[in-house]
Amino acid sequence: MEPAQRPDLDGDLAVVRRAATDPRALEALYEREVDGLYSFVFFRVGRDPSLAEDVVQETFLAAFDGLERFDPARGPFRSWLCQLSRNVARAHLRQRQRTEVLAMWDRIDGALLAMFERLDEELLAPEALEREETRDLVHLTLGHLPGNYRAVLERKYVDGATLEQIASELVATEDAAKSLLARARRAFRETFQTLSRSFAEVEP
Repeated sequence: MEPAQRPDLDGDLAVVRRAATDPRALEALYEREVDGLYSFVFFRVGRDPSLAEDVVQETFLAAFDGLERFDPARGPFRSWLCQLSRNVARAHLRQRQRTEVLAMWDRIDGALLAMFERLDEELLAPEALEREETRDLVHLTLGHLPGNYRAVLERKYVDGATLEQIASELVATEDAAKSLLARARRAFRETFQTLSRSFAEVEP
């Protein structure tokens, strides 16, 4: 594990341990994670708000009933929640006979895995923005980023702005704009990889 990730994961572990014994900490943890988990689940269940709410609530119940199973060595708490929600979502989709949604994810899971493996060379491959399901994931990823990162990535990779144009809009030097873009790219890669793996790696 990269040293830069360790403080965040240690922080997650401390928060989870407090939540296991303190109802207020548990409520705070829920409030911190509920919107992000809902966004993730909403796409995974075919944009069905009612079903997404059911899956989110069941996922939190399972998570809070088994907080001792959270292992920060395997990733952040949010990623663990997403992993739990995958199987909950699949069970609900099967129960409702939503085979078209399950089939959709079977078709695109391989594409997602291939895309994030290419992120170092090509941040947003053309098919990422052309294909509806992966375009949604790109926008979901952007939505998880700080506003300045999201804005600079959209200008560069969605609008096609040059580094010179971005620097001018930021009222900054090209070096400063380049540095911001590099940080934004790194944040996008990490978030996209986490979300892609959480979408694609469904446990039996």
